[in-house]
Amino acid sequence: MDWFRLYLAVLTVATVAIAPFPLGLLLIDAPLQPTRFTVTGYDREAHFGTWVSVAGTQCTSRELALADAWSAQCDMPYAHWDAAPISDPYTGDPLLPTDVELDHLYPLSAAWDMGAHSWNQEKRVAFANDPLNLIVTSSKANQAKSDMLPAEWMPPAWRAHCAYSRRLGAVAEKYGLPLTRDDYRVMRRSCSGARGLVSAREL
Repeated sequence: MDWFRLYLAVLTVATVAIAPFPLGLLLIDAPLQPTRFTVTGYDREAHFGTWVSVAGTQCTSRELALADAWSAQCDMPYAHWDAAPISDPYTGDPLLPTDVELDHLYPLSAAWDMGAHSWNQEKRVAFANDPLNLIVTSSKANQAKSDMLPAEWMPPAWRAHCAYSRRLGAVAEKYGLPLTRDDYRVMRRSCSGARGLVSAREL
């Protein structure tokens, strides 16, 4: 009997640890569609522009994002920053400004396929420069992700999965961009169960 009780206790703990019970951490009001269809004609610079100047600063959106990550002045070259390594939000590895790219959480070409091809130029440029959709990460991580959505790619650091899903969901909701059902399933699971409980709350 004691062994049976122990077995039930272990089984219960294992079930709680593995089962993706909902926690209410992922609340997305974005449209869903069955799959992503490729829309021809995508041109990053022609359709989404380049980094724009941010009002009230002498910096571009890219320079401001990097400076914010290191709590530095955006109008000062990074070589002059007193820049200690920060933790890469995608990998958890040490990250220096000498090895940085800006990732669009919701990739530009994916956005193009999922509806941005019908936007006007002003909205596309705003989307490409929106701080909510920009993450400072390593060139390796950014290139590994490419233009993939969550069903195909999630950050290597598993504790970042829920925060990544929540922020990507916020971008999708803000711009009315759809997510595929497979993307939403992966995102929902990343914020459920024991993994959701111990995950980081923001990137």
